[in-house]
Amino acid sequence: MSAVVSMAGALALTIHAGALVCFALLLAFRARIPHVRDYDLVRVYRSFGAGIGLSLGVLVPSEIYRHCTMLNAGISLPGALALHFDSPQNIAWSMRMIMLFALWVSYIVLEVWTNEATRRLDQNGVVADQNAYAVATSAVSRHLSVNAGLASAIVLLGAWAQSA
Repeated sequence: MSAVVSMAGALALTIHAGALVCFALLLAFRARIPHVRDYDLVRVYRSFGAGIGLSLGVLVPSEIYRHCTMLNAGISLPGALALHFDSPQNIAWSMRMIMLFALWVSYIVLEVWTNEATRRLDQNGVVADQNAYAVATSAVSRHLSVNAGLASAIVLLGAWAQSA
């Protein structure tokens, strides 16, 4: 069971972090990509939202399971969710859980509030106000960059925890 959950979590983290980093880079460098409009990139990002959301939906429970079984083995809930900072490996696992919680909250904010402006301005394939859409795209790009940084930190902390 533990191996299956670990593999599912690793696959979900790869999909989630990879998509966030790719879309963050695309949106950050959109002005340097010729013949690509802001709303085309945002539409592609929004169309992959289900993949990103489902990967996060697999990632969070699998990481909670791993945290409970690896860091707090033999302890029942809610004590199994405790964070420990007594060794370098436990610090890495605990920081990873904190980063995962921050990513989860930040992703909810991105999808519910930050991305809403692009949805409102892009009705039926027509962008109502180009200037407002450019501002909304910049906000999505910044927020997506934060989420990509959090996802990258989770990957790096996991690698550090495995090597510690």
